[in-house]
Amino acid sequence: MSRSIFALVFAAAAASWPASAADLTTTLSRENKTIVVLNGELAEGDANRLRDIIKASTKSARPVSAVRLNSSGGSLIEGVRLAAIIQGAKLTTVIASGATCAAACFIAFAAGSQKFASASATVGVPGAADRFGRDAAGETPSIVQVVKALGLLDAIVEKMLATREDEIFWLTQDDLRAMGAATTGRPGQVERPRAVQPSPQLAPAPKAAGTEPSTFKNWNDVVSAALAISREQNGGEPYTARQCGLKFDSCATAVFYTGKDGKQVMVRTIKDSNGKHLVHETCTFNETKNVRTCVDWDMGTTRRDARDDKGSWHQMTHQ
Repeated sequence: MSRSIFALVFAAAAASWPASAADLTTTLSRENKTIVVLNGELAEGDANRLRDIIKASTKSARPVSAVRLNSSGGSLIEGVRLAAIIQGAKLTTVIASGATCAAACFIAFAAGSQKFASASATVGVPGAADRFGRDAAGETPSIVQVVKALGLLDAIVEKMLATREDEIFWLTQDDLRAMGAATTGRPGQVERPRAVQPSPQLAPAPKAAGTEPSTFKNWNDVVSAALAISREQNGGEPYTARQCGLKFDSCATAVFYTGKDGKQVMVRTIKDSNGKHLVHETCTFNETKNVRTCVDWDMGTTRRDARDDKGSWHQMTHQ
């Protein structure tokens, strides 16, 4: 990957969003080679930690052969840094059964000299488009240039350009195979992605909520109530989402649950890089999940968004 490509990406993201670093551990393969296991959202410093592990493993005569990924995303910049290290070391990338690899994680996954993904894993590419499919200058977004440099098919690039920056496009098994990844196991073991901005149609349909979070007056109470309901509806683990944009200095965190009317509800908080709250909103999706009605908690205003056939959301009305 050319250094100029990395320069473009770093220039496009002046800020680094606060997040907890991923958990990097190691295990040994049957061939006595080291496998790095990465869990959690990517944050600044993760790439350096991987580089240190590679150096130490080489000195111990147990070189790193692969990186096993399970990450909902996090810092796209760190994903690019990880991709550079993975590509330079010619490591294999693996997404194991039941794991999620989306957004920033996908960039690292795509850099593998060989790529393996379980049929029960959830893999998503980061959106890179404004409403016109380009950045403000009318040029191809920097993150798309990085993905192109990794040698991915135009079909994957087109999916990124057709998906807005605050969303994820979830890949099918055919998509993965088309980009050169080998798929293993049987599909259908995992019903939904975790911890990233999902396409609403992927949400489960559990039993309806009890006390609606919207009845609370304090936003923190709203979020806590939504988490409690989502946790109860999803076997003890709340159905959440988090995504940081590349160009916009903000991160969005959302909680999903099923309301009393059987419709999916999203409680979303958007913060800037300093942790300042920018948006508090609750959105209710229609039965087909292609229209959502959102209420701004602070302003009291309501808008309606519609999702097009490419999965991107567009505002319909605002009042």
